[in-house]
Amino acid sequence: MSFVLIIAILTVIAFIGSVLFLPQVSIGKRFRFKCYPFIPLLGAGFMLIGGGVHMERIIAAFTADSSVNPIRILVLFLSMTVFSLILEQTGFFGHISGVILQKSGHNQHKIFLALYAVISILTIFTSNDIVILTFTPFICHFCRAAKIDAVPYLIMEFVAANTWSLLLLIGNPTNIYISGAFAISFAEYFRVMALPTVAAGTVSLCMMCLIFRNKLKGEIHVEAEITPITDRPLMWVSLLHLGGCVILLAVSQYIGAEMWLIAFGMGVSSVLCSIICLIVRKKKLHSVRQAVAKMPYEIIPFIIGMFVIVLALEENAFTEKMATLFAFDPSVFSFGIFSFLSCNILNNIPMSVLFSKILDIGASLGQIYATIVGSNLGAFITPVGALAGIMWSNLLKENRVKLSTVRFVVLGILIGVPSIVAALGALEFLI
Repeated sequence: MSFVLIIAILTVIAFIGSVLFLPQVSIGKRFRFKCYPFIPLLGAGFMLIGGGVHMERIIAAFTADSSVNPIRILVLFLSMTVFSLILEQTGFFGHISGVILQKSGHNQHKIFLALYAVISILTIFTSNDIVILTFTPFICHFCRAAKIDAVPYLIMEFVAANTWSLLLLIGNPTNIYISGAFAISFAEYFRVMALPTVAAGTVSLCMMCLIFRNKLKGEIHVEAEITPITDRPLMWVSLLHLGGCVILLAVSQYIGAEMWLIAFGMGVSSVLCSIICLIVRKKKLHSVRQAVAKMPYEIIPFIIGMFVIVLALEENAFTEKMATLFAFDPSVFSFGIFSFLSCNILNNIPMSVLFSKILDIGASLGQIYATIVGSNLGAFITPVGALAGIMWSNLLKENRVKLSTVRFVVLGILIGVPSIVAALGALEFLI
């Protein structure tokens, strides 16, 4: 039992260390790979070799006809990224952002609010990870051209993406996993999470406007570049598939279809229709190839490894012991705050896997939704709190934006604490 706990702790420490100090390794000039996704997989290997978990248990979990089957979760999440990545290849996100910025004039407050609105809306219908990958380079380029501090805009982007990802079940892998574990439908999820999301969004926006009020005073004197739509037919193919997928997910409980199968079917259809669209017009398949190549594949070893580690903890009764900790205060706030903080020790995805096991021992709906709230807003505190935070930090380094971990943590606490209190307060009111 102690062996399992030691391996789990060492894996978490190594994972955090890799994110902060060795996010990727270069071999030669052309080949680079990210280190942190494979550390949980290595930890899972030690668990298996040391007898902390048995192969039969792993196979059973990965082949189970269940909505929390990690393979199905991965299929659902990766399928949902296809639409957005094809849209990115057509210039859709850059075009929308450029138009909004141009209409906002030279007032930084208007630009700040306009970008917040665009990022929030796009996050709702895509996912926080995709918005982070798409908008971070765009914001860095715009702020560099305008000769203004990029940090307020980048923090705003990160906060908006990780707040409005709460609204729909597809907004974050953690939403998908925890909802699937407790058979929460797409429509029911939206009904409950709408008010907490609006509460968190309103409070976080007010906090950012207060914190960055001096940074946003000056006007900018550069015209925003409007990225042209490079392929309108391809854009419409992806938009129609994305809209159709969201609608089908919303009615999935009424038509008796599993969400992962809907997402997979629509994702495959989007790719095939995009290929046909390009071939018919005698165009190269570069856009589709690029979209498929840019999918966040690093999530695969990361989720598989962490899932196996949590299985080992469950087999050795650690989840039962953790469940007893909440027996003293089983409130919405205790689960929400604890999950919020735990993200920054475990990362939000493994935290969600672990907490779903704890919640399964006997939790209320309020505690389940509170954990989902914590899994999204927990990204605010440290760069290791969420996969989106890790990708965002790496993109900042690539774009030569200086933001220390200490400053990120301070800003995260100032924005995150009031936000989660507002969200959990709204949830407590509903439940």
